[in-house]
Amino acid sequence: MASIVNAVLERENDDRPAIVGDGRTTSYRALAELTRRLTEGLRRTVRPAEADVCLVISHPGLEESLALTLAGWSLGLRVAVLPPYLKDRELEFALAACEPVVKVSDVTPDGSGTLSFATLLQAPPGPVGDAAKDATHETFTSGTTGHPKCVDRPVSRLDADIEQLVTATGLTADDRVTAMTTALSTTSVLPALVAGAAVVTVPVQSPRQFWQAIGEREITVMSGTPYSYELAVRRRPEPAQTKRVRLALTTSARLRPSTIHRLLSETGIAPRNIMCSSESGHIAFNASDDPEILATSVGRPLDGVEVEIRAEDGTVLPEGQEGRVCVRSPFTAVRYRNNAEESAAVFQGDWVVSTDIGYRDRDGFIRLTGRDDHKIYFGAAKLDPQEIEDTLLRHPGVEDVLVVGEDHDRLGQTPVARVVAAPGTSAEELLGHCREQLSATKIPQKIEFVSEIPKDFKGQPKRPKYFRFE
Repeated sequence: MASIVNAVLERENDDRPAIVGDGRTTSYRALAELTRRLTEGLRRTVRPAEADVCLVISHPGLEESLALTLAGWSLGLRVAVLPPYLKDRELEFALAACEPVVKVSDVTPDGSGTLSFATLLQAPPGPVGDAAKDATHETFTSGTTGHPKCVDRPVSRLDADIEQLVTATGLTADDRVTAMTTALSTTSVLPALVAGAAVVTVPVQSPRQFWQAIGEREITVMSGTPYSYELAVRRRPEPAQTKRVRLALTTSARLRPSTIHRLLSETGIAPRNIMCSSESGHIAFNASDDPEILATSVGRPLDGVEVEIRAEDGTVLPEGQEGRVCVRSPFTAVRYRNNAEESAAVFQGDWVVSTDIGYRDRDGFIRLTGRDDHKIYFGAAKLDPQEIEDTLLRHPGVEDVLVVGEDHDRLGQTPVARVVAAPGTSAEELLGHCREQLSATKIPQKIEFVSEIPKDFKGQPKRPKYFRFE
């Protein structure tokens, strides 16, 4: 089995590009050297053998975040990469979810538990550790608690998952794969590096800019979220801009069939769904050449992945019957760290119980029909409405609030806050309060003032729990 760490270090004499960004290209040689330098810096400062700590990385650069992640994994550490734009309260919750932690930032350290990236770089390149099999990849996902949950996934399982995806998608060292953000993506960045391909950052700010970058940067594999494709279909690309594209992958959420049909008819490119989650890893891939199956299914389970469709009482349902999607594989995460209650609800024995609702057809294709959760799928982000509600309730003018997802033709859903407010409280005042405490994607797109929030017999707000796809 290929190791993500070894895949990079084995190419330390390779001057081909590993990461290509705006005005900056990092070769595999440079990435390996940066990883070795950061490994030695961690070895001298963190002393991983002395404590079970999580290396929390907050850096805007993909190269830096990636190299530091590989360095931490090689030393057997738990590693979590956080967006650098998190507000203080969001960061506080995230750090609490994966403690004990050592935070590494590109800015001046703000406490005894923080290291600066510059400090680690002062060390000379050293040998990379061999403890990646003992390391843990930690990611964050929102649930029904209003706070982020830290998902523990052994790197040995992640290695197997990435190798499986590389095989299924046919990635090669000749490919140039898009990275729509600087996040450490397990569906684009890591598979591309294991294959020896180039990861190329592409802006997703306008359709014109998107297609121009696809052409100019000679992209062969487009990998993005539904939001990026919903944006792209608003403009027909020039034939020269897509002539090198051989494969398009979509992940994070289900892409609308209408978008897939439109891209196929206008460009000849049909995005192939990859079904995955932080808890389950990669579950299914759609390798069909049938346009209708491409548009309506997330594919068949990957090799080694078992999928059961279950009724609410746990009974396994036959093909064609709709129920909850449950997954068992060698790639799954093992728990929510520091959260035994929610771990027990999701990680049941060897199985991961998801919130996806769907069925398996007679040919083995999984067809998702909806979600059984409260999340708001806003563009590429998955928002927890309770986190936004908690923030609004801290404003003295808010008496009660319910945040819901409102359908949007391009973004999927947008967060809307229904607020019972004290007299004189304005929408702009509440939005300003949210901007001070939440990341930009979590700001409600609209404030609606209401006289009351409907409650159930337990006094809980009646929120729309089940979301059915088009």
